[in-house]
Amino acid sequence: MGWMQESRASWLGNRWTSVKDHKEAHQDKFDSDESESDHERAFEMADTLEMGLAREIVTDFMHPLKRSSMLWRFQVVRSDNHQEYHLCSDDGDFLMYATPSRNENKIQFFLYSPTENQHSHFNATRPSFTMTFNEAKTEWMLVQERCENCQFSPKHLACCAKQQVACFRHSRTQIGDGIFNDMEVHIPGLYSDESRVIWCSKLGRGNLGMDPVSDTYESQKMIAKMPAWNDEVESLVLDFKGRNVMSSAKNFQLAVSQRPQQVICQYGKIGANTFSLDFAYPFSVIQAFAAAMTSIYWK
Repeated sequence: MGWMQESRASWLGNRWTSVKDHKEAHQDKFDSDESESDHERAFEMADTLEMGLAREIVTDFMHPLKRSSMLWRFQVVRSDNHQEYHLCSDDGDFLMYATPSRNENKIQFFLYSPTENQHSHFNATRPSFTMTFNEAKTEWMLVQERCENCQFSPKHLACCAKQQVACFRHSRTQIGDGIFNDMEVHIPGLYSDESRVIWCSKLGRGNLGMDPVSDTYESQKMIAKMPAWNDEVESLVLDFKGRNVMSSAKNFQLAVSQRPQQVICQYGKIGANTFSLDFAYPFSVIQAFAAAMTSIYWK
């Protein structure tokens, strides 16, 4: 599998829509009890879109990347204090921002960055996605803050658990003289027309990644590719073709469980605070970025 570098419209398959169009299309479904601040925010975003200043709506980051025989290339840039993470294209264009809160056992994801100088719409109280983790940092759950199935439903009929986007499980295995940080990933599946399965409790779906549901078409399972112990360098090694990767406990590669040798996501350290993040269908941008963020506490 090769590596690809193109525009956002290319890797998202030209799915861009405007908040204004999306809102007008569903105006009759809006809950009359929705808060005034929510309405103001929506119209503010619509006005900004008309000025060409707003980013894409949240669901665009939920769609799987456009099918390709190659991996799409991105980068994750970490701040010196390890409290801010920016997902960028390989050319450096900003896409998403994440910030961890170890005390609250969560990582929040935003479509805007607090470091943007012009027309920033960053709001620390309004993450687009949130990922929580247990005390052992072995179970991670990524959710979208506003469920696609329930966002236009009356509040008393909406789900309370938020829409599940990905589930990650970590474990540690000794290989040679090294310790391998293993990862298992579960994401919602795709229908035959390639539309996404919406993981909402109101649709009768429980916890993503829990058997027996994880063995059906409704979800997909990814597994980490095992490294090998190299006696010459006295370290675990993986072949990151197309990237000059430095040694790091945070490096990993993922493959669909049915095709364990075909890498569809790889994350590797390429600088003091810079990591390459290359991935392909069926991962979405937020799922791959979240997978990378689950490694921040690996040592």
